[in-house]
Amino acid sequence: MATKAKNVAKSVPASGRWVLVGSNAVEAPVGVIVCRRSSDLHTFVREAPKQRVFITYRESSADDLLRESLKLGRGVRMGNLLTLKPPRQESVPSLSVLFERVIGAIPGYAWLPTEEVPSVVSAKDASDRFIGGAVDVAGKTVALVRGDLSMLVVPFSYFKVSGDGTKPDFSKPSFSDYGMTVAFGEYEASADGILYEFDPVYRQKLKKERLAVDKSFGGSLRRLRLQRGLKRSDFAPVALKTIARIERGDVERPQGKTLETIEKKLGMGAEQIETF
Repeated sequence: MATKAKNVAKSVPASGRWVLVGSNAVEAPVGVIVCRRSSDLHTFVREAPKQRVFITYRESSADDLLRESLKLGRGVRMGNLLTLKPPRQESVPSLSVLFERVIGAIPGYAWLPTEEVPSVVSAKDASDRFIGGAVDVAGKTVALVRGDLSMLVVPFSYFKVSGDGTKPDFSKPSFSDYGMTVAFGEYEASADGILYEFDPVYRQKLKKERLAVDKSFGGSLRRLRLQRGLKRSDFAPVALKTIARIERGDVERPQGKTLETIEKKLGMGAEQIETF
């Protein structure tokens, strides 16, 4: 029996790790399977289930998974489960036993637009993006879900008033820009800024990568901004997404009012910024 299980695990195509259950997506990124009909679910459940990451789009999808997983027999556990719609609360204890990890099983989570989730979870830098999170007002913390399904807890105190006076409204969390932006009402914070502050492994990796390969104006701006603890929104009236485009290298070097605003905020000219 052990030999058979081992062979099954090897037969699972590398392109089929993520299974979208109940999604209406027409296309999916490489590595993502769309299971639109519950009648097809048994195929993906029975083929090396521990290697799968199941993502449910409907409450009923979790029930379908529960039924199929029970058919595997006693002691067989599934892989990870991400519920974009909370399952029935009565089913959560059973799901927690049958799956290695269950994320999003309680109400209160906010997620990326559903069409963006598959691209983020299957991306090489999935751990550097946030697909969702939940706010704990009493505890004054935000639990953020990264693209690799690991979690990060961030205190309210990190989200300081932005340069244009915008304050975070923690009752309105949202996620956008394929996991690169976390918002609370009109207030926006960048994923890289949060990770730089709270994940030492990410911080070390970023410093090495940027110093080694990125000598552009955008790379220098990003290093200097993070070093000073600034957010992209602190460069208002320049839009947060404009700063993001500059840092990614989509814009070689800003001009006019945009450059003037950046120079004024940092207190140095473009030539000096490029030395960082």
